[in-house]
Amino acid sequence: MTDAVVVGRILREYHQRSIDPADVRQVHGSVRGDRVAYRLRRPDGAFVVVRALRADAAVGPEFSACGPATMVDWLSSRAATLTWLAERDYPAPRVVPTRSGDLVGLAGAWLTLATTFVAGPALRPDRSQLRMLGEALGWLHSLPVAADGASAGSAGSAGSVRPVGSAGPVGESHWHPDAAIPAALRRLDSVEALLPAEWRPLHESFRRAVEAVRQHVRDLPRAVVHEDAGPGKAILGGGDPARVTLIGWDTGGLGLPVLDLGHCLLECHLDTGLPPGQPETWPSQPGDERIAAVAEGYATQRPLGPAELDVLPDSVRFGTAFTGAILFEQALLGGVRGTSMDARLERLATRLAVSEAVADRAAHHLTGARKRYAEPGRPEAAGA
Repeated sequence: MTDAVVVGRILREYHQRSIDPADVRQVHGSVRGDRVAYRLRRPDGAFVVVRALRADAAVGPEFSACGPATMVDWLSSRAATLTWLAERDYPAPRVVPTRSGDLVGLAGAWLTLATTFVAGPALRPDRSQLRMLGEALGWLHSLPVAADGASAGSAGSAGSVRPVGSAGPVGESHWHPDAAIPAALRRLDSVEALLPAEWRPLHESFRRAVEAVRQHVRDLPRAVVHEDAGPGKAILGGGDPARVTLIGWDTGGLGLPVLDLGHCLLECHLDTGLPPGQPETWPSQPGDERIAAVAEGYATQRPLGPAELDVLPDSVRFGTAFTGAILFEQALLGGVRGTSMDARLERLATRLAVSEAVADRAAHHLTGARKRYAEPGRPEAAGA
């Protein structure tokens, strides 16, 4: 299989035969693997990104425990979430249907999902732009969902295959609590007897964070979330210079807004354009100005409830704990060890160390903004 063959099938699937091959650029992956993505420049000048994934490829461990059992399920849930956002005019990439109108296409052995390309610079981690990021996230979490929380990834029996092109009301996020919490705890349990002494404190911290969220989960509102929001996943403008457009919706869908906000508060410390593996990009010191910008922007759209404020510190830690459980499983059961794994775990430890201070400062700014929000004459924010 060559790029030319796959691209030819994609162009036929999306009825884009008039596109010059010179206007097709591979952006990541490879046809020699199980996933590849191309950016196409259409004759009208607009760009489209087409992701192609082999139908028999395995869904990654960060997604497989949280709803989608097959690649068809996973792509359908991504398309469902983006379609749901488009119906509510929320700024995000838009799904481009195939020539037959399907959201998920089939080009030989490859499943495809095409979306519009959002042009523009990534956000800078300065106060004004991080405030815009907080506003975008709060707006997202304020969008109402169905009372029963129905989602594309929850229908059907285990192992069932969703027809190509179908999509439910909204997909599930990869931290959807009904699946993500049990999955993280199972992984932590499975490696406990194998832990080297130096990893035990980290393991205990991961477990405490996951358990704390589990104890609060019945009292936490649910909404559509992004779960990877940060300066690197937010494009300035995207058609409107007064707002940002969130991209990279692989992890998004129905979930807990407070986990999304907690993760974003950590991500806002990361400088875009620097390799994430470099220690100088890790959030070793909480930056109050950055935290304030995200929190105050968020509070203009949606105030946190009491239960969310109570669990905010563990919400900041949850994404780190979820990822850490996967890494422990890979290291101790899968045999993936070495300097790279050590560095990844060290980075997670750094995130845990700063999480309490990040949460404390965020709560101060969130509650302060909430008091201002409740002043006479100010409109109430929509809750999730």
